[in-house]
Amino acid sequence: MFVRVILLILILNKSTFALDIEQVKLPNTEVRYLESKQVGIKYRLLIGLPSGYKNDNKKYDILYLLDANYSFALAHNMVEHLSKRNNMTPLIIVGISYVDDNYMLNRTRDYTPVLSHDGGYGVEYTKHSGGAAKFKKFIELELIPFIKKTYRVTNKRTLVGHSYGGLFTSWIALTSPSLFDSYISISPSLWYANKHIFKILNKNTKRSRINMYFAIGALENCGDYKMVEDIKTFSHTIKNYVSSSHLDIFEGDNHASVFPLALSKGLIFTYSLNNLNYKKKFMTCSK
Repeated sequence: MFVRVILLILILNKSTFALDIEQVKLPNTEVRYLESKQVGIKYRLLIGLPSGYKNDNKKYDILYLLDANYSFALAHNMVEHLSKRNNMTPLIIVGISYVDDNYMLNRTRDYTPVLSHDGGYGVEYTKHSGGAAKFKKFIELELIPFIKKTYRVTNKRTLVGHSYGGLFTSWIALTSPSLFDSYISISPSLWYANKHIFKILNKNTKRSRINMYFAIGALENCGDYKMVEDIKTFSHTIKNYVSSSHLDIFEGDNHASVFPLALSKGLIFTYSLNNLNYKKKFMTCSK
């Protein structure tokens, strides 16, 4: 009898303990997969929907997000938080992620515009660099049509990228500006390939009706990489060719810490452009 009681206690304790452990889940999210003929791999898409999406018939603007493995959860919760407080409009978020875990190889391949062994993660990865043109075709010819077909969306799109992703975002803004309406480029690796992107900026830039937000941490000058000076030069030059632009430099932040604050500021800047009462609303207390 005593043994049975002990076993029952152990079973109950185990059941209670199991019930107490639960994974955190993001509400209003979905995972989709899309095979790309352009790149030759399958992409894992992390989709964030507005809280009212399933109960209304509205169309929503879209936020396309690079490096979704770390940026998606931040962006999804941030957009929901800001939109509920009337600092921006609700959005559909499309985070572009990968099926495998080879983070360094995937972003080196997809986010860099030319082949280069200059810096980066080392030759093991840089030998795969220079695939940005194919990745752009994936976004333009496969991803955007898929999202249009699957969800209720407007034609207004924003692209967000950080580091190599910021390089890709800035490169798209120069080479195919009409692909997105707005660009949020955070700590872009403008040093890449001996500052290749500046050659494009100085030779081929044409006027376009896009909006650009730039951000960087003040502590991001590192060794030969003068990232703060690079982004100052880049943003100063491009402002003459776009509808609106803004650069924030955050004191006390480095390459790793700057992303959440920069994303928040970039979203507010981008999605308040047509709101004449933005300054009045944003500068007052909110609950």
